[in-house]
Amino acid sequence: MSVLAIDTSSRSRVVVAVASPDGTQIQGVAMRGESVGTMMPRAISPMLPLLSHAVVVVTGPGTYTGVRAGMAGALGIAQARDLPLYGLGALEVVACSPAPGGDVDSWVVADAGRGALYVARRGDAANPRRVMAADFDGGDAQVSSTEPLAIEGLVVLDPVRALAAAVALALSRPPLDREGLTALYVD
Repeated sequence: MSVLAIDTSSRSRVVVAVASPDGTQIQGVAMRGESVGTMMPRAISPMLPLLSHAVVVVTGPGTYTGVRAGMAGALGIAQARDLPLYGLGALEVVACSPAPGGDVDSWVVADAGRGALYVARRGDAANPRRVMAADFDGGDAQVSSTEPLAIEGLVVLDPVRALAAAVALALSRPPLDREGLTALYVD
């Protein structure tokens, strides 16, 4: 059994992974440098023959266009294949990745644009908040992300591996209601 996971929440990046239900990565790709709409079909197409069990999509926080594009693509694939659709947060993806020395008191962060970050404690990654990057202080705790950011001591994790690892968390929840999909935006 394999699960297709899609993350388009980051600025100018598409991450697609195929993983087993326990989060073991089977195949994946991270693409940068073009619009999400251009990269997404090229990233997803080679993975579709491997899909057999479910679709997982990152519901945010993230860029407005990116999150919506990923959700629309995931919904289309799930409906066309009559598969369940699961969601999870962008910072939950980071928190699911094995990080050297990472514990529940460490920080997970993502770019929020306009000089801001989405931040959460690893153990509370489902509840991110938006802060100005200049105001963020991780203290002595480890800070992890799946994207390079201007944070001293930042641990940059492999985005494909993180997304694959997050599949198990997504599948532990009820599937999304396809009728009422809503993207998450953090003020």
